[in-house]
Amino acid sequence: MKEKYSGKEIIKAGEMFLSDNIFDDIDKFNKAMDVLSYWRFQHEYPLEKALSILKEEAGNRDKAAIFAKRLKRYVSIVAKLRRFPKMKLKNMQDIGGCRAIVSNTKKLYQIVRELRRRPEFRNQLGKIRYKDYIKKPKDDGYRGYHLIGSFEDQRGDHKLIEIQLRTTIQHDWATALEIVDLFTGQALKSSQGEQDWKDFFKLVSEHFALMDEIHLFNTKKYEEQLNAYKSKIEKKTKFAETRFEIQAYESSLDVVKNLEAFAHSLKAADEHISQRKVEGYVLLKVDTRKAEVSSTLFDDTENEEAEKMYLEYEKETAENKDIVVALVSTTAVGGIKEAYPNYFADSTDFLKYLMLIIKSSIRPNLFRRILNESGL
Repeated sequence: MKEKYSGKEIIKAGEMFLSDNIFDDIDKFNKAMDVLSYWRFQHEYPLEKALSILKEEAGNRDKAAIFAKRLKRYVSIVAKLRRFPKMKLKNMQDIGGCRAIVSNTKKLYQIVRELRRRPEFRNQLGKIRYKDYIKKPKDDGYRGYHLIGSFEDQRGDHKLIEIQLRTTIQHDWATALEIVDLFTGQALKSSQGEQDWKDFFKLVSEHFALMDEIHLFNTKKYEEQLNAYKSKIEKKTKFAETRFEIQAYESSLDVVKNLEAFAHSLKAADEHISQRKVEGYVLLKVDTRKAEVSSTLFDDTENEEAEKMYLEYEKETAENKDIVVALVSTTAVGGIKEAYPNYFADSTDFLKYLMLIIKSSIRPNLFRRILNESGL
């Protein structure tokens, strides 16, 4: 079956989004959106294949792993095209993406080794396309492991799909950063935004990485986690000092207060949204001005309908920075919220680990003053 749009038309559509006047001609904008949507949906079938492989390899090594897939948002596609002007829409590697969130880095690298053995992750020259952001984190502090694979579509052609692996702590960090972006209008995820917020998240990422090094950290009780973490940083001068910087940033930025406020303000139009576990997709619409998240559920036979409504929502909200639209799916036991807590402003786990840093950074004389002022 012939492609609906040629490679040149797909490239041209991507180039149109680079114009600052894209919204001036609504017909051209809608045409470009139609092409983008078509090209994006061509990744759905290969994406399902990639997710199946990820489930097989990760599920064998971590029974608690959480899996999720998504087709990249219009806003994210355009932002990436603008950050990398030489990139073409037709060659973008992460239009389709799936993720595994696993218990610790040891299991993560075991899964990586198995995935790297598979032919889907080798190009024609036998090379593996990957980014190890754990050994070499991004400048903003992001950590995770990314692999690019090539998977057959329904026509027998191949599409590039990105697979991400993160530990639960790395995922908690990324979630909090995305929540701040969502509610403050920053772009910290793209290394753009207020310097204090960037410095805060980078420092926290370094301390979270220390926690990830502690054996069976996630299985320990909270006091055990605190003691293990304190024991770790007391041996590292740099971290013993930067924990005080984190405490200062938390105080000046009101991090805990703001994240809790975001979570309390965002109400689900359907209280059961966050618990949904589906084989198809959930179309989420987050309105930060109204502080509301709503959803539309599609089963695994309604993928085309899901993409069609996704496109309609994106066209309607393209110029509205208060609304985020996303098409996501998960097999997490806890449902959509467990895999995509950022869309529900849920930073509970991030705050739990942040409090370990803050508790360990309270100097003895300050701690005594706090006790005295509290009358304890």
